[in-house]
Amino acid sequence: MSRLGPVYTLAAGAVIVVALGAASVKAAPSFQQVGAGQDTTAAAPPAEPFPAPSQEPSDQPSGEPAAKPDATPEKADYAGVVQGNGGLVAIAVRDGKAVAYFCDGRIEAWLKGTAENGTVTLEGKDSLITAALGGGKAQGRLQVGKAKWRFTAPLVKKPSGLYRASAVVRGAKIVGGWIVLPNGQEVGRVQIGGSGEPAPRFVPGTAVDYYGITLRPEEPDGFIDELAR
Repeated sequence: MSRLGPVYTLAAGAVIVVALGAASVKAAPSFQQVGAGQDTTAAAPPAEPFPAPSQEPSDQPSGEPAAKPDATPEKADYAGVVQGNGGLVAIAVRDGKAVAYFCDGRIEAWLKGTAENGTVTLEGKDSLITAALGGGKAQGRLQVGKAKWRFTAPLVKKPSGLYRASAVVRGAKIVGGWIVLPNGQEVGRVQIGGSGEPAPRFVPGTAVDYYGITLRPEEPDGFIDELAR
């Protein structure tokens, strides 16, 4: 930065604090459909402070207007790989509401929250996502149980992104979730009666046969209002 004279000061922007706790969950291998296996519980050393996202610092001299952060999109879909885990995460934003899904084939988490000021904050059962939106991506942190990971999820367009299907059969609720990336990488799980397993392969735009039960995965427009309540 050039020297501007003794009467000038620097306007410092907030800094995204990178504090990644070591997770004991092993990274899942590369997958098209993440491998089957028994449900596991994420484990890691005691949780460290989990900061909210903020904008990158600015070297703007005082007296000049600082650059405004990217506006929160009214509608956007993000999906990408979770670093250090190998699973996928997807976030959908619609008019200030936001939902997200994380899955690595063995564990999963549905989260909901808000999108404002260029950030999203989402919470689920024993799970949390905080991320900054801007530059064509959602970038932040995911916590499931005591395990924490970073992620970068680029903007995606259908047929890529997040899908969800639900049905009730003989009083039991079935919920399936899928994430599809532009390169064809896919992962998902189906939960029924408190237990779950890897979801059948899903081709966007088609129904899924689950042991003779027809599931019809929807894009976020079809379920975000219900899930975000």
